[in-house]
Amino acid sequence: MTERGPLSSHRIPLAGVPSLPEAPVVTPPPPEDRALAGTDLGAAFELACAELGFVAASWLFVETIAAASGRSGVEELARTLGTTFAVLDHVARAWLGGVRRRPVTAAPLREVLAGARRVLVVGVEAEHLDALARDLPRDVRLGLLTYRLQRVDWSRVLANFGDRVEPVDLAEFQGWAGSRSAVVTFVYGRRGGLVNVLSAFLRVAGPDVRTQFRDIVGWDVLGAPPALYPRYHVETSASDLTAFVAHEEGEEAR
Repeated sequence: MTERGPLSSHRIPLAGVPSLPEAPVVTPPPPEDRALAGTDLGAAFELACAELGFVAASWLFVETIAAASGRSGVEELARTLGTTFAVLDHVARAWLGGVRRRPVTAAPLREVLAGARRVLVVGVEAEHLDALARDLPRDVRLGLLTYRLQRVDWSRVLANFGDRVEPVDLAEFQGWAGSRSAVVTFVYGRRGGLVNVLSAFLRVAGPDVRTQFRDIVGWDVLGAPPALYPRYHVETSASDLTAFVAHEEGEEAR
C-alpha cells in the first residue's frame, strides 16, 4: 500500500453517516446513556467506531468538529458523547490540552515481529492497520480476526486493503498458529499490570493459545487509560502479552 494521509480518501465512505443504521453498531450502553447514543451524532459515532476503530473515529470527530466549531465545539463533544464513549473523551481532552494527531507508523513493531511470517490482528483501527499493511514486509501474511461481538461490515473494512489483509474467522484462527506466527491486539491504555483490550482478544488469549503463537503483542493506540470507565473494552492482565509496544505521543499544537 502506498503512503497516505490519516483516514484519507482511499477509504470506502462510511455507510449511512450521519443517518442511523438499522441496528446499533456496538452493545447498547446502560439505560442512562441510551438517550444520547440514540441521537444522530451518537449513532454516527458508533458506526464510525465499527468501521474505523475507537481511536480513529475519535480523532475524526474531534478534528471535524474543531474545524467547524473550534475549542467550544470539542468541549461540548466531550461533555455529551464523551460520557458514553471513554476513548472519545480521552482524545477530545488530549486535543484540548494541545495534542494533535501524528501519522501512525508500524516501525516500532518491525523489530518485535522480525521473522514472523503470519500476523493475526485483533481489532479494527484504520490508521494502524494501514501502517501494518504498508510497513511490514510484503511476504508477511496479514490476517484480520472477524468476529460478531460488534456489528461490523467486515467486507467493507477488508475492501480497503485489497488482498493485503485476509479475513480470519474466530472459529478458524488457530489455523494461523505456528512458530513463526504472531497475534497483534490493540491496547487502549495500560494501568500497572492491566491493559484495556477489545473483548474479542479474550477469545484468542487462553493459555493454550500462548503456546501456539510465537508472539502475542499488545500495541497501545491510546497512551493512557481513559479517565472514564471504558465500557466498550475489557481489562486483562498484561501478562497475557509476550510484548508490549508503547504509544507514540501526538504532536503538540503550535
